[in-house]
Amino acid sequence: MQYKNKFGTVEILSDSVFNNKTIGISMSGGADSTLLCFLLANTIKEKNLNIQIQPFNGYDIWCSGDSAGLPEIIKYLQNKFPTVKLHWPISVVFNTKGIKEKGLDKNSYIRPLSEKLAKNKIIDVLVNALCLGPPTEIQQSFNLRSDGGSWGVFRRPGHELWEEIEKFSNTPKAPFVGIDKRFIIQCYYDFNEQDLLQKTNSCTEPIGNCGECWWCQEKKWALNNVSSL
Repeated sequence: MQYKNKFGTVEILSDSVFNNKTIGISMSGGADSTLLCFLLANTIKEKNLNIQIQPFNGYDIWCSGDSAGLPEIIKYLQNKFPTVKLHWPISVVFNTKGIKEKGLDKNSYIRPLSEKLAKNKIIDVLVNALCLGPPTEIQQSFNLRSDGGSWGVFRRPGHELWEEIEKFSNTPKAPFVGIDKRFIIQCYYDFNEQDLLQKTNSCTEPIGNCGECWWCQEKKWALNNVSSL
Protein backbone atom coordinates (compact mmCIF):
# COMPACT_ATOMS: atom_id res chain seq x y z
CA MET A 1 0.00 0.00 0.00
CA GLN A 2 1.35 3.39 -0.96
CA TYR A 3 1.57 6.39 1.36
CA LYS A 4 2.52 9.74 -0.10
CA ASN A 5 2.97 13.36 0.91
CA LYS A 6 5.02 16.29 -0.35
CA PHE A 7 8.16 14.85 1.26
CA GLY A 8 8.10 11.49 -0.49
CA THR A 9 6.39 8.15 -1.07
CA VAL A 10 6.70 4.80 0.71
CA GLU A 11 5.33 1.34 0.02
CA ILE A 12 4.13 -0.72 2.98
CA LEU A 13 3.57 -4.50 2.77
CA SER A 14 3.69 -4.49 -1.04
CA ASP A 15 5.92 -7.58 -1.22
CA SER A 16 4.77 -11.19 -0.92
CA VAL A 17 7.54 -11.85 1.63
CA PHE A 18 5.13 -10.53 4.29
CA ASN A 19 2.11 -12.67 3.40
CA ASN A 20 0.79 -14.84 6.26
CA LYS A 21 3.78 -13.94 8.41
CA THR A 22 4.55 -12.41 11.79
CA ILE A 23 6.48 -9.19 11.32
CA GLY A 24 9.07 -8.23 13.91
CA ILE A 25 9.58 -4.50 14.37
CA SER A 26 12.12 -2.87 16.65
CA MET A 27 10.23 -0.12 18.49
CA SER A 28 12.14 2.42 20.53
CA GLY A 29 9.19 4.58 21.46
CA GLY A 30 10.37 7.19 18.95
CA ALA A 31 8.40 8.82 16.14
CA ASP A 32 9.90 6.74 13.32
CA SER A 33 9.21 3.22 14.59
CA THR A 34 5.81 4.28 16.00
CA LEU A 35 4.72 5.56 12.60
CA LEU A 36 5.96 2.43 10.85
CA CYS A 37 3.92 0.29 13.25
CA PHE A 38 0.90 2.55 12.61
CA LEU A 39 1.26 2.20 8.82
CA LEU A 40 1.74 -1.56 9.08
CA ALA A 41 -1.43 -1.89 11.16
CA ASN A 42 -3.38 0.46 8.90
CA THR A 43 -2.36 -1.46 5.79
CA ILE A 44 -3.23 -4.82 7.38
CA LYS A 45 -6.66 -3.45 8.30
CA GLU A 46 -7.36 -1.80 4.95
CA LYS A 47 -6.28 -4.81 2.91
CA ASN A 48 -7.58 -7.42 5.38
CA LEU A 49 -4.21 -9.16 5.45
CA ASN A 50 -3.31 -12.21 7.53
CA ILE A 51 -0.23 -10.61 9.08
CA GLN A 52 0.68 -10.24 12.75
CA ILE A 53 2.96 -7.60 14.28
CA GLN A 54 5.42 -8.46 17.07
CA PRO A 55 7.25 -5.41 18.44
CA PHE A 56 10.50 -5.85 20.34
CA ASN A 57 12.45 -3.31 22.32
CA GLY A 58 15.71 -2.60 24.07
CA TYR A 59 14.98 -1.01 27.46
CA ASP A 60 18.02 0.98 28.53
CA ILE A 61 17.88 1.62 32.29
CA TRP A 62 20.35 4.50 31.90
CA CYS A 63 18.22 6.24 29.26
CA SER A 64 14.70 4.87 29.51
CA GLY A 65 12.61 7.89 28.46
CA ASP A 66 11.72 6.63 24.99
CA SER A 67 11.06 3.00 25.94
CA ALA A 68 9.05 4.01 29.02
CA GLY A 69 6.32 5.36 26.76
CA LEU A 70 6.13 2.29 24.53
CA PRO A 71 3.39 0.43 26.48
CA GLU A 72 1.08 3.43 26.12
CA ILE A 73 1.87 3.64 22.39
CA ILE A 74 1.11 -0.06 21.87
CA LYS A 75 -2.14 0.20 23.83
CA TYR A 76 -3.15 3.21 21.73
CA LEU A 77 -2.46 1.32 18.49
CA GLN A 78 -4.25 -1.81 19.70
CA ASN A 79 -7.34 0.29 20.41
CA LYS A 80 -6.99 2.08 17.08
CA PHE A 81 -6.74 -1.19 15.12
CA PRO A 82 -8.72 -3.80 17.13
CA THR A 83 -8.86 -6.27 14.22
CA VAL A 84 -5.07 -6.32 13.80
CA LYS A 85 -2.99 -8.80 15.80
CA LEU A 86 -0.54 -6.37 17.35
CA HIS A 87 1.21 -8.12 20.23
CA TRP A 88 2.78 -6.60 23.34
CA PRO A 89 6.50 -5.87 22.96
CA ILE A 90 9.18 -8.36 23.97
CA SER A 91 12.00 -6.45 25.66
CA VAL A 92 15.60 -6.94 26.65
CA VAL A 93 16.66 -4.81 29.63
CA PHE A 94 20.20 -3.44 29.91
CA ASN A 95 22.22 -0.46 31.13
CA THR A 96 24.47 1.33 28.64
CA LYS A 97 26.10 3.60 31.21
CA GLY A 98 29.82 3.14 30.81
CA ILE A 99 29.67 0.38 28.17
CA LYS A 100 31.00 2.51 25.30
CA GLU A 101 34.48 2.11 26.76
CA LYS A 102 34.04 -1.61 26.14
CA GLY A 103 33.14 -1.07 22.49
CA LEU A 104 29.44 -1.83 23.10
CA ASP A 105 26.21 0.02 22.46
CA LYS A 106 22.48 -0.71 22.64
CA ASN A 107 22.64 -2.73 19.42
CA SER A 108 24.91 -5.16 21.25
CA TYR A 109 21.77 -6.19 23.14
CA ILE A 110 18.96 -5.60 20.63
CA ARG A 111 20.47 -7.57 17.73
CA PRO A 112 20.85 -10.80 19.75
CA LEU A 113 17.20 -10.41 20.84
CA SER A 114 15.95 -10.14 17.25
CA GLU A 115 18.08 -13.12 16.23
CA LYS A 116 16.68 -15.18 19.09
CA LEU A 117 13.10 -14.23 18.18
CA ALA A 118 13.72 -15.36 14.60
CA LYS A 119 15.46 -18.56 15.67
CA ASN A 120 12.53 -19.51 17.88
CA LYS A 121 10.00 -18.75 15.12
CA ILE A 122 8.38 -15.96 17.10
CA ILE A 123 8.91 -13.66 14.14
CA ASP A 124 9.25 -14.53 10.46
CA VAL A 125 10.56 -11.30 8.94
CA LEU A 126 12.08 -8.10 10.31
CA VAL A 127 11.19 -4.55 9.31
CA ASN A 128 13.19 -1.44 10.13
CA ALA A 129 12.15 2.20 10.60
CA LEU A 130 15.54 3.59 9.59
CA CYS A 131 15.27 6.86 7.65
CA LEU A 132 17.58 9.43 6.07
CA GLY A 133 19.04 12.23 8.12
CA PRO A 134 18.19 15.84 7.22
CA PRO A 135 20.16 17.49 4.40
CA THR A 136 23.83 17.89 5.26
CA GLU A 137 23.67 21.67 5.60
CA ILE A 138 20.78 21.37 8.06
CA GLN A 139 22.66 18.90 10.23
CA GLN A 140 25.72 21.14 10.20
CA SER A 141 23.53 23.89 11.69
CA PHE A 142 22.46 21.77 14.66
CA ASN A 143 23.58 23.14 18.02
CA LEU A 144 26.77 21.72 19.49
CA ARG A 145 26.79 19.02 22.14
CA SER A 146 26.79 20.12 25.78
CA ASP A 147 30.53 19.38 25.91
CA GLY A 148 31.15 21.78 23.02
CA GLY A 149 31.82 19.07 20.45
CA SER A 150 30.11 18.78 17.09
CA TRP A 151 27.25 16.36 16.58
CA GLY A 152 28.48 15.60 13.09
CA VAL A 153 26.40 14.47 10.11
CA PHE A 154 24.40 11.22 10.33
CA ARG A 155 22.90 9.08 7.57
CA ARG A 156 24.00 11.09 4.58
CA PRO A 157 26.37 9.87 1.82
CA GLY A 158 29.96 9.81 3.03
CA HIS A 159 29.08 10.51 6.65
CA GLU A 160 28.52 8.59 9.88
CA LEU A 161 25.87 5.83 9.85
CA TRP A 162 25.52 5.98 6.05
CA GLU A 163 26.33 2.28 5.86
CA GLU A 164 23.05 1.61 7.70
CA ILE A 165 21.14 3.21 4.82
CA GLU A 166 23.12 1.37 2.16
CA LYS A 167 22.53 -1.94 3.90
CA PHE A 168 18.76 -1.54 3.65
CA SER A 169 18.51 0.25 0.30
CA ASN A 170 16.05 -1.17 -2.22
CA THR A 171 14.33 -3.48 0.24
CA PRO A 172 10.68 -3.49 1.36
CA LYS A 173 11.90 -4.35 4.85
CA ALA A 174 13.07 -0.76 5.41
CA PRO A 175 10.50 1.45 3.64
CA PHE A 176 11.75 4.76 5.13
CA VAL A 177 15.37 4.66 3.89
CA GLY A 178 14.59 6.98 0.97
CA ILE A 179 12.85 9.69 3.01
CA ASP A 180 13.70 11.88 5.99
CA LYS A 181 11.81 12.78 9.16
CA ARG A 182 9.71 15.47 7.49
CA PHE A 183 7.77 12.73 5.69
CA ILE A 184 7.29 10.89 8.97
CA ILE A 185 6.05 13.91 10.94
CA GLN A 186 3.81 14.98 8.04
CA CYS A 187 2.12 11.57 8.12
CA TYR A 188 1.08 12.12 11.74
CA TYR A 189 -0.64 15.34 10.70
CA ASP A 190 -2.17 13.84 7.56
CA PHE A 191 -3.72 11.05 9.64
CA ASN A 192 -4.70 13.53 12.36
CA GLU A 193 -2.58 11.56 14.82
CA GLN A 194 -0.90 14.41 16.66
CA ASP A 195 -1.90 12.76 19.97
CA LEU A 196 0.07 9.68 18.97
CA LEU A 197 3.03 11.85 17.97
CA GLN A 198 2.96 13.46 21.41
CA LYS A 199 3.42 10.03 22.99
CA THR A 200 6.71 9.48 21.15
CA ASN A 201 10.16 10.33 22.51
CA SER A 202 13.26 10.26 20.31
CA CYS A 203 15.68 11.70 22.87
CA THR A 204 18.92 9.85 23.63
CA GLU A 205 19.60 11.66 26.92
CA PRO A 206 18.50 10.35 30.34
CA ILE A 207 16.25 13.36 31.02
CA GLY A 208 14.18 12.70 27.88
CA ASN A 209 13.07 15.33 25.35
CA CYS A 210 16.14 17.40 26.20
CA GLY A 211 15.77 19.50 23.05
CA GLU A 212 19.54 19.55 22.55
CA CYS A 213 20.66 16.10 21.39
CA TRP A 214 20.93 15.35 17.68
CA TRP A 215 17.68 13.37 17.68
CA CYS A 216 15.68 16.10 19.42
CA GLN A 217 17.02 18.70 16.98
CA GLU A 218 16.12 16.46 14.03
CA LYS A 219 12.55 16.14 15.32
CA LYS A 220 12.25 19.89 15.91
CA TRP A 221 13.51 20.57 12.37
CA ALA A 222 10.89 18.22 10.91
CA LEU A 223 8.10 19.70 13.03
CA ASN A 224 9.01 23.16 11.78
CA ASN A 225 8.60 22.00 8.16
CA VAL A 226 5.28 20.13 8.18
CA SER A 227 1.91 21.46 7.05
CA SER A 228 -0.91 21.18 9.58
CA LEU A 229 -4.40 20.29 8.43
